[in-house]
Amino acid sequence: MLDVHGKKTGLNLISYIAGDFASGKGGIDPVVEAWMSEVMALDRMYIDQEDDWRRKKRAAKNKKEQPEEPKLPVRCITLNNTVANIAERLANTEGKHAFSFTPEADTVAQKWKQSVSDFSVMLRQSYDGSRYDREARSVDAVNVHIDHLLWDVVLCGTPDALYRVVNNYTDGFQSRIAVARTPDNTFAPLEDKPYVLTDRQRDRILQIAHLLPLMQGEVVLPKLEAKGRQWVERIRLETMKNDDRIRARQRFRVCVTAQRMTCCLMLCKVCETLIQKHGLNGAETRLKQHPNLWRELLLKAQTPTMLEAYDVIADSLLENALYFFRDRIENAFTSRDYAGYLSGERLKRGKNDSIYERLEPQFSFEQAMQQSVAVKGASVNHNTVRQMLKNWRKQGLVVQTEDGKFRKMA
Repeated sequence: MLDVHGKKTGLNLISYIAGDFASGKGGIDPVVEAWMSEVMALDRMYIDQEDDWRRKKRAAKNKKEQPEEPKLPVRCITLNNTVANIAERLANTEGKHAFSFTPEADTVAQKWKQSVSDFSVMLRQSYDGSRYDREARSVDAVNVHIDHLLWDVVLCGTPDALYRVVNNYTDGFQSRIAVARTPDNTFAPLEDKPYVLTDRQRDRILQIAHLLPLMQGEVVLPKLEAKGRQWVERIRLETMKNDDRIRARQRFRVCVTAQRMTCCLMLCKVCETLIQKHGLNGAETRLKQHPNLWRELLLKAQTPTMLEAYDVIADSLLENALYFFRDRIENAFTSRDYAGYLSGERLKRGKNDSIYERLEPQFSFEQAMQQSVAVKGASVNHNTVRQMLKNWRKQGLVVQTEDGKFRKMA
């Protein structure tokens, strides 16, 4: 748990790697496979046990004695799944992080099409590490109560698929996603030897992933916190000068996400330092014998280079969020359906604020149009004003004069 602005936060991450087709998004697969290899090996054993239970369940279909369903801590959760199944998986992880990865984000867009709001809520709560509850009246239905939802999700897909996954821009889901872009390879020459992980790189990833679970607890990183506050203040001043409310709003969660990502890099650096100095077995032994060793080394890992990496990460996250979502966020916040924050004192409207009361005793159609726009906004058109005036005539509020204008009735 990392202290960010005085609040303890987990290192959960929801990320989306966006790129056009054939842009190399699938290149992350071998990295994920290496990183999660130990967890996946355990999961395969658990899934074999579940398959065995299913076979016994089918064989005992008509028998009185039924095999008891096992509650196994599968941590790599497929997104080609239902809300209930994922909730049940997340409840069985024994307090450890669950992980989901898909090279095709449309898996989510299609499978969760009717319940994408449930998916959004689950991911928002996992980002915050907050409590997640799901109840149903049926005895056979899934009922879960998770004190702290720990779930990391990585999605890869095209920008088009991104908009199918994130289709609400005012509920906070968008600001919790770290979006990355693949480099533009449209005119790049074809490589004879595409980049792959070397055996040494794969082994080092395996070793670091093996050591990381030994680091548990809370930590305060004063230099990283100061760097985050400095970045937030810089963006605040820049956006205030430009009256850029969208960018200013984005900076809050970008700062938290960037601190989490930088802390993860520092933890990996600590593991690498221990491995280089003591070897994998020696590093594991030292971490077990000295539970606070990782905290001491993590404080030393706050080097100028790592703190510079924070700026790069934060600027990149902010830039990508605005690149993909700025227009959509602005449209959502200016929509008449959104009840946003109004600066200043609350508005007190009386009868004199109505369109009718704002008009002169005798007025033209154009004047009625102007006052309608002033009260109701730019969405007003000629047809709506004509219908309004027609209703006023029916109610005896106005009469039309010979010159085509309108006169209010006392």
